[in-house]
Amino acid sequence: MIRAADLTESPWVNGAGRKADIASGEGWLLGFAWLDQDAPFSDYRGHDRTIMLLEGLGFSLDLPAGRTVTVTERYKPVAFDGTGPMACHVRGPCRVLNAISAYPGFSHTMQVMTGADLVWGPEVFAVVLRGKLGDAEPMDTVRLTERVTASADALIAVIRFERTNDT
Repeated sequence: MIRAADLTESPWVNGAGRKADIASGEGWLLGFAWLDQDAPFSDYRGHDRTIMLLEGLGFSLDLPAGRTVTVTERYKPVAFDGTGPMACHVRGPCRVLNAISAYPGFSHTMQVMTGADLVWGPEVFAVVLRGKLGDAEPMDTVRLTERVTASADALIAVIRFERTNDT
């Protein structure tokens, strides 16, 4: 189990914000980020990204080609290409969950599930949003390599990273 309280904060790649990495591997990263103020997002050219609002009023992302994505609903994953430049405009301080995978070669999914719907695998992570998963409490992460019992009220973000055949 990875306790949220034990994670170390560090600056974003571009230095414009702060983050705490939960886990990473060759070609992928899972972590929390704090959107404290309007700021440019780091350019993750060649990466797919998924972001999910955990706390706060939300934000909008100005993506390349004039596309804007507005995120105001908690626990709803939003996927986008990590190629910048892009700007983030906050409605107030927020905390988000980020999954990033390099393509070609890797992909990821992020879904919100109840404990009864969980899936298992070597690169599958469960971030507890509500309730408990084994001994894990909200914002703790469990690597789902074996079955873990969830509380009846559990709501969990399940993130799966996979190697693809695209090289």
